[in-house]
Amino acid sequence: MKTLIAYSTTLGCTEQCASKLKDDLGEGVEMIRISRRRRFNLQQHDTIIVGGSIHEGMIQRSVHKFCESNLEVLLQKQVGLFVCCIDPDANEQELIDRAFPAQLVEHALASGFFGGELNIKKMNLLQKIMTRKAARLQKEPDIDFQSILQFARTIHELGSDDNFNGPIVHM
Repeated sequence: MKTLIAYSTTLGCTEQCASKLKDDLGEGVEMIRISRRRRFNLQQHDTIIVGGSIHEGMIQRSVHKFCESNLEVLLQKQVGLFVCCIDPDANEQELIDRAFPAQLVEHALASGFFGGELNIKKMNLLQKIMTRKAARLQKEPDIDFQSILQFARTIHELGSDDNFNGPIVHM
């Protein structure tokens, strides 16, 4: 099974999660940063995992555009979707539903919410100001490595079942 993890990151958290997911999935996994590529050869992959980070309730434009422009191909593949977000009170399914096209969410083998982290050193001034407002969060944001591992297991288990037509599994 040849797998592609296509992601976009703003401050590096999503890239860190994608890298951990790649390690958990094992051999035959390629990672690409969507915002750095213009053309994608998706046909050579059996499974495509798409992820990005949520800022102010929205996923990166590059992830949204990638999904929209490649929707026909993605719907022919085994697909996993994930988001990273620092808001521990966020409705995870609502974020997934808003971030990706409805057809893709319905088609996906699994969807995951991997948490998030704040990297002040990589932020611009506006991001730092917004972070001060977010600093009032009840819980310190962090990456949920257990969710990443469970997501990888789900992709392995369901991805190897060619006849899978069951419901989406949420992490």
